[in-house]
Amino acid sequence: MALDLSSPQPLLFLVFAGICAGSSLAVVLHKNPVVSAASLVLSFFALAGIYAVMNAVFIATMQIIVYTGAIMVLVIFVIMLLSLREETNLEIWKKPIKQSFIILLVLTYVGLITAVMNFSPESASTTQATDTYQFALSGGENPVVVKGNTATVGATTFLNYLLPFEMVSILLTAAVIGAVVIAKREKIKTN
Repeated sequence: MALDLSSPQPLLFLVFAGICAGSSLAVVLHKNPVVSAASLVLSFFALAGIYAVMNAVFIATMQIIVYTGAIMVLVIFVIMLLSLREETNLEIWKKPIKQSFIILLVLTYVGLITAVMNFSPESASTTQATDTYQFALSGGENPVVVKGNTATVGATTFLNYLLPFEMVSILLTAAVIGAVVIAKREKIKTN
């Protein structure tokens, strides 16, 4: 199937997806942790661009505010706090596995792009399903209908997924605390 360029959305999607994939590879493959963090910021911005192309403006805004703003400030703060320097002993990336890994990632990316280009929504009901959310308050029989992207995301997150949402925030906090404790313990052992 040929790429439909009658609207700029498919082209913008491919551009943002390419930037996201390239910067994500830089996060994993770069030796300097500060450059990896900067590449992660670029990846987050590209992901926000993908969300914006898909008309999920609220999610794109939250991606920029929460991840690119708050989480990356936290990551860079932890990098500076732990005094991480450029890795010099990365023998695994000098082996043929590096080339195999990169080829696998490129093939996966090409496969995903092909799948996205061949995908066609069945009907306009898909858009309506993501813009409308129904829930019953206090076990009532008449559901309350929430319309709009922001209201739908908020209602779904805080009514159906409140416990997983809170568990993820606790997990992220525990991971940061654990990383600081482990790094400080290793720093004390080396001194």
